[in-house]
Amino acid sequence: MSIHLEQEVSDFSERRLRLAGAITDYSNWLDKQHGIDAERSLRLTDAAASLRQDKLVVAFVAEFSRGKTELINALFFADHGQRLLPSDAGRTTMCPTELFFNPGEAPALSLLPIETRRREESLTTLKHMPVEWCRVSLDPTDPRQMQQCLQKLTETRPMPAVEAIELGLWSGEDASERHQLQADGTVEVPAWRYAMVNYPHPLLQAGLIILDTPGLNALGAEPELTLSVIPSAHAVMYLLATDTGVTRSDLEIWQKHVHRHANYHVAVLNKIDMLWDELKSDAEVQAAIERQAEETARVLKLPRSRVFTVSAQKALVATIKQDAALRIRSGIESLEYLLAHQVIPSRRDMLHHAVSREVMGSLEESRSDLDARLKRSSEELVQLTQLSGKNRELIEQTRATLQQEKDSYDATAVHFRITRKMLQGQGEQLMANLSDATLDEICTSGRAVMEGSWTTHGLTHGIRQMSEQMNDRLLQATKMADSMLESLERAYVRFHRDHHLPKMQVPRLDLGAYRHRLKILMQETDAFCRDPANLLLEKNFMIRRFYGGLVEAARKAFSLARTEAERWLRIALDPVMTRIREHKQYLDTRLSSLQRILENMGTLHNRMAQIKQEVSDMRHDKVALSRIAAQLVA
Repeated sequence: MSIHLEQEVSDFSERRLRLAGAITDYSNWLDKQHGIDAERSLRLTDAAASLRQDKLVVAFVAEFSRGKTELINALFFADHGQRLLPSDAGRTTMCPTELFFNPGEAPALSLLPIETRRREESLTTLKHMPVEWCRVSLDPTDPRQMQQCLQKLTETRPMPAVEAIELGLWSGEDASERHQLQADGTVEVPAWRYAMVNYPHPLLQAGLIILDTPGLNALGAEPELTLSVIPSAHAVMYLLATDTGVTRSDLEIWQKHVHRHANYHVAVLNKIDMLWDELKSDAEVQAAIERQAEETARVLKLPRSRVFTVSAQKALVATIKQDAALRIRSGIESLEYLLAHQVIPSRRDMLHHAVSREVMGSLEESRSDLDARLKRSSEELVQLTQLSGKNRELIEQTRATLQQEKDSYDATAVHFRITRKMLQGQGEQLMANLSDATLDEICTSGRAVMEGSWTTHGLTHGIRQMSEQMNDRLLQATKMADSMLESLERAYVRFHRDHHLPKMQVPRLDLGAYRHRLKILMQETDAFCRDPANLLLEKNFMIRRFYGGLVEAARKAFSLARTEAERWLRIALDPVMTRIREHKQYLDTRLSSLQRILENMGTLHNRMAQIKQEVSDMRHDKVALSRIAAQLVA
């Protein structure tokens, strides 16, 4: 692992925590202003917690025997002085493996038995069911113990061929798999369905998650991986072997599972040391490697700059033996540079955008509110200074003028409360379109279409109906939000025009990203159903599994849309009510102050001193708010 990569991941982690700390500071700042409501505080708390829990996910995808696990060892675990993950010939990981760090749990290898594929629960659900997993403790201080324990990732077990077919783990119609059938009617299948490694490696501690996904069969057998896990990865490293080039199965994985879905993906042409020919010059060897890279780029329809050439095995050896020249020749540094200077900065920019969207708008409102309060207090101080030494009649006129202003303001506020009550009713209708009950109804309806027709045709029909109904609900919610926004904007304009409250801008509710996700799921269904392998075979189990994965992904998209709508309703309705309350309190305080002055002229100077202190406090608050804002954009 290069110093640059480790430093970038560490900086990324520090940046996340710094942002989370700044959001917490802002929440505390708002609490001191006595104007924050519980919903707004909760929203900021959630934003800070999400930042602290954010992970950078890098997935490694390839067919078997492409050197994927060896590359993971070379990139991240070479400092152990040996292979941490099993990657010897014929002894490599047999199931999807997730490496991460959870400080709340002891280091361990958790293994999900292959038999759980019969279950209806998704992988996401099973991850929260510890009783279903076999757990092996790991000792991070003993690399050999860890290496021995992690050998369990290579385990297989015999299974009757009919069961393997049913579970989508073997196909007798595939010529490349027929030889696996034993005389007793069994085939070897992976012993484990999924593995999770909780390990306190510096990069994992900093928030990196590594996902190792082995082979076309494993990807096809777990639709959840291709429908949500891989698409949600921040970067995908797609490995090919130099000696084989882009094979048919390589191309199938690329077209089905990688190039259309991953946020950032590159091809890694591994095992270039096979072209290191001592009878050729370095220039000739490099030219041969370049030809392979250009051909790979052409077949995968990638820019040449997105194809990397490496020797993972030589890179691992070079790091262990501290052979700088061999390490450079292995090409590993180009991948480290990619991760350090493109993937991680890209994720950092996404986080900054998310923070800006969630927090900066609220912070700007706070800044505007504070400026308005400073202006009001300064004006009151000037007015009281002018009244000093004046007779009671002038003070009474000032109080009467202020009372008229308050009466007019109260009338506007009452009118807005009527509008707000109407909008709250519309908001409830909006959320009803996105409720759990609505989602359950849509999913139940879609499954009913599937029942009794577990075929690709039934799958297409059921998913299309479910997708269309979800999309329709998202559209209805968006239209209702647009209508609400028009009413809100009219109310905001009136407060600004008649009472000089700061202008307020509420963004439009945009659920387009979630509608797009549903569209992608529909495309996934069409691709699955057009696949000849799925059309020709009796694969009721696989169709059920694929349907389950789709529903899980659709539920997630729908749930995120609901969260987005809830957030929008809060930022649309809550801030103006806070400003109405604050301005009413300000007018009440001024009237009460003038009344006390009328009753006792000696209190005028006391009120002036009080306002001076309030102005001083607000200026300090403004400095603190500017400091928090600087932390959020740093």
